[in-house]
Amino acid sequence: MAQWVTDHGQRAGLGSDTLAAAPGLYVPLGDERRALGVLAVLPTNPRRVLLPEQRHLLETFASQVGLALERARLAEGAEAARVAAEGESVRNTLLASISHDLRTPLSVIAGASSALAERGAALDEPTRARLARSIEIKAREMSDLVSNVLDLTRFEAGKIELRRDWQTLDDLVGSALTRHQESLRSYKVETRLPAELPPVWVDGTLVVQLFANLFDNITKYTPAGTRVLVSAVPLGDFVQVAVEDDGPGLPAGDPARLFEKFQRGQDEGAVIGVGLGLAIAQAIVRAHGGEIEAQRREGGGARFVFTLPCSEGPAVTPDASA
Repeated sequence: MAQWVTDHGQRAGLGSDTLAAAPGLYVPLGDERRALGVLAVLPTNPRRVLLPEQRHLLETFASQVGLALERARLAEGAEAARVAAEGESVRNTLLASISHDLRTPLSVIAGASSALAERGAALDEPTRARLARSIEIKAREMSDLVSNVLDLTRFEAGKIELRRDWQTLDDLVGSALTRHQESLRSYKVETRLPAELPPVWVDGTLVVQLFANLFDNITKYTPAGTRVLVSAVPLGDFVQVAVEDDGPGLPAGDPARLFEKFQRGQDEGAVIGVGLGLAIAQAIVRAHGGEIEAQRREGGGARFVFTLPCSEGPAVTPDASA
């Protein structure tokens, strides 16, 4: 009987024109065009259901339930459409960013390799070495770009498993500085890491990548000669780390937006990257239970402050700006 009511959008059963002798009354939830469900009433006193005022009350109740279900259905449809549109927008942005940022290194690689292939024998040794070096640098830039995309995908899918161990910040910062030794050669880098700093309970590989991403951000958006300072202080169950520079500072607007995907300090230009470096840095910090914040330095420049745990047990995450 409930199926019949669903198919026809009309009530049936007790007191209706269809199967009136049935012990229950079945009322559609919705209208004749779309029955969203069926309200089945099995009364202990059938005569009360047959009273006009009771029938009207029941039909009003069924109508209100139907409207609520319709609103819920429309809300689900709107949310599904929003998620689909957002996913399409992310895909389009990612494709556009990768296409834009791969074009420059690919052009350099194509030009340098063509020169080596066609005129390699006629070129002197320094020129050949310079062309080969440019190919290596641009290929590494492309590799880093693709790695950033894959890393963020794994973080957002929850597929990154932390391999924690006790690490010293000296070693972690040193490894990151070694990785960026060439690009930081023209910068004035200083570290202030007190000897009494406790070791941190982290995945060393990921934290080195965190520092590397912050250093990479500095080399992209500040000029040569910029002063860079890495410092840290203990803060309860965490160590608060700051990476700052005296460069041109953060762009206008809310600094928190820099940690969103595809956000860059400059929208266009020769800067390579799809705007994922800081998003990955934030994902690494949060995976360790910490927080990261971008700040404007007094007197100019940018400052990135984040916390890393120095305890194996659960801890309350402190405010990174403290």
